[in-house]
Amino acid sequence: MATRRTRLGVLTGALAASALVLAGCSGSQQDEGSVVLEYWSWAPNIEQVVAVWNEANPDIQVEVNTAVAGAEITAKLLAAAEAGNLPDVSNTTYDNLPSLIINDIAADVTDVMGDREAQTAGPAWNLTTFGGVNYAVPQGTSPQMLFYRTDVFAEHGIEAPTTWDEYAQAARTIHAADPDTYLATFPANDAQLFAALSQQAGAQWWSQSGDAWSVDIASDASDRVADYWEGLVDEGVVATMKTYTPEWQAALADGTLVSWLGAVWTPPLIEQNAPETAGLWQAVALPQWTPDAPAAGVMGGSGTIVTTQSDHPEQAREFALWLNTSDEALNAYIQYANIWPAALSGRDLDGLAEPPSFMANQPDFYDLAAQIDEYTVEVTWGPNVAAGFDTFNNAFSDAIANGTPFRDALETVETSVVSDLETLGYTIE
Repeated sequence: MATRRTRLGVLTGALAASALVLAGCSGSQQDEGSVVLEYWSWAPNIEQVVAVWNEANPDIQVEVNTAVAGAEITAKLLAAAEAGNLPDVSNTTYDNLPSLIINDIAADVTDVMGDREAQTAGPAWNLTTFGGVNYAVPQGTSPQMLFYRTDVFAEHGIEAPTTWDEYAQAARTIHAADPDTYLATFPANDAQLFAALSQQAGAQWWSQSGDAWSVDIASDASDRVADYWEGLVDEGVVATMKTYTPEWQAALADGTLVSWLGAVWTPPLIEQNAPETAGLWQAVALPQWTPDAPAAGVMGGSGTIVTTQSDHPEQAREFALWLNTSDEALNAYIQYANIWPAALSGRDLDGLAEPPSFMANQPDFYDLAAQIDEYTVEVTWGPNVAAGFDTFNNAFSDAIANGTPFRDALETVETSVVSDLETLGYTIE
């Protein structure tokens, strides 16, 4: 398939322009007396982390709103910005940050982050810094992992797959032994997963060189991934239920699904949905296309923004920095949410010497995360990731429902992404 090459106006130029506007919005000082900050987050157990701050800072209290899921938070923030009721602070995934900057939601936080480059993981710094301006305090990176049920694999005499061919064979073996059991699901609603798997295969969906942007979603690398999963779906050896749905939650709990292509943050989510399976899961590196040249995609990763509508931007920046760089917060995050810190000092904390409690049988869990982090690819996200991911969800849902080629769905996504950029006012040559 032909690759569509596009030239867009420089994202950093747009971001720099909005920075001038934001600078005027974020300079006010707090009034005398106690301050209450509203914080939006989807992180599991985030209340326990924030409780550490609230206990130590009686004059700056933080109220957590966890009603917004990670996949929905950008749309909710855009709606809140329009209504004039943004929270003071919010989580955001790295892929959605450019959209929040362009829409004047994420404020400049350079005054608390500008001198921390040497103390921050390089990929996380690059994903939160545009034109020399910091727009989020990086929280963590997300080494991608395969989680699998050791008891089921042992029952069928299967070793953890190290290649995608072995993974496909494991799917066939498990489903043949029990037609109600699947190695995995191909979730049409998880564009982030497909993007990460495509990155592992060598794809870059958005890229930039100077003022030139390229959109290459329907690439050879992405097609390889699409063909692979379409084959497993057509064979019927993987399910097609969507992740984070009640059906999917039940499938994890009852053993219908016996693995998950997740990341370092996955254990607490499995624990929430299948607590009785504690000790039965193992994490390994992703299966590889080329074992001699291992690679992993970017499966998530997030940071904390201060919004442009905060009435207390100074206190909000102080909290955002503490949340992602202090030993107290990072130890709590490691304990309750299994993050792999973007702050390099956090990777030496004692909390990482022990595995997640749900996976106490795997003492090398964080050593594995460090190894995978070394060969995780660098990624550039474009300014309209949310729109592209929405189109992905619709296109792949239709492909599964109608039995149409996954490659065609990728072409649909690419065409929509370019059209959306035109609608947003970018110059495309």
